[in-house]
Amino acid sequence: MEIHPCSDSDLLAPTIHSVQADWMLVGEKIDDSEIHRAFGRAKAVREDLNLAILGPRRDWRRCERWLRRGCRVYLEDTVGLDRMAEAIRSARDLGINVTDRSIFQVLQERSAGPTPHLTQREHEVLDLLRRGLRNQDIAHALHVTENTVEYHVRHLLAKFGARSRLEAVERASALGLA
Repeated sequence: MEIHPCSDSDLLAPTIHSVQADWMLVGEKIDDSEIHRAFGRAKAVREDLNLAILGPRRDWRRCERWLRRGCRVYLEDTVGLDRMAEAIRSARDLGINVTDRSIFQVLQERSAGPTPHLTQREHEVLDLLRRGLRNQDIAHALHVTENTVEYHVRHLLAKFGARSRLEAVERASALGLA
């Protein structure tokens, strides 16, 4: 893999053409409108050109925006060239998009919502729900009334944004809570 620096956006398209570049790597200090213009000009010269961007830590909005625009690799601006080169090779060889783990975690948290905090009793009720027990059986197992079990089930449904006991258990399992 060769790197050909080009600090002048007017020379970018001719440079890409002359070296037959497959990738355009953009640093964090270049604003989005300049990246958009430069990448558009470069794509006019080489239609199959791929884009890799170095961006600020945990800037998931920018990452998400550029992934929608066709960016294939979006990494934190503190990564070294070796890691960036490996990410580009992986994206090229596997046909995937590559992002930093921190960005992925933020996007995952955002799509799933925050992990709800459960009390010890809610954990116990959730475990018994997961096993398929009815409220009456849960009440007997925990030595509480059915009304108390209904109270905890209502709270679990609210905390997971679920409409049913099964949906609450599925969401808890997806978050590693059940």
